[in-house]
Amino acid sequence: VLLHTLTDHTSNVMALAVAGDHLYSVSWDTTIHVWNITQSPPVPLGRLNAHTGEVRSLAVGGGRLYSGSSDNT
Repeated sequence: VLLHTLTDHTSNVMALAVAGDHLYSVSWDTTIHVWNITQSPPVPLGRLNAHTGEVRSLAVGGGRLYSGSSDNT
């Protein structure tokens, strides 16, 4: 069952991760978005502009967020 559609990215979403109350999404638009998922619909908390290329992977662990991009970082 689809509950919500999050539309802040401007290109393909490549990965999602959940940690605690947050959902992280990464995209070919070079951004990482952070959402508060305790509210319905989820509330955007911010956007990270850490890459100059498509963000293709994401992992969360140990209180940190890790991402991989086509910019070789």
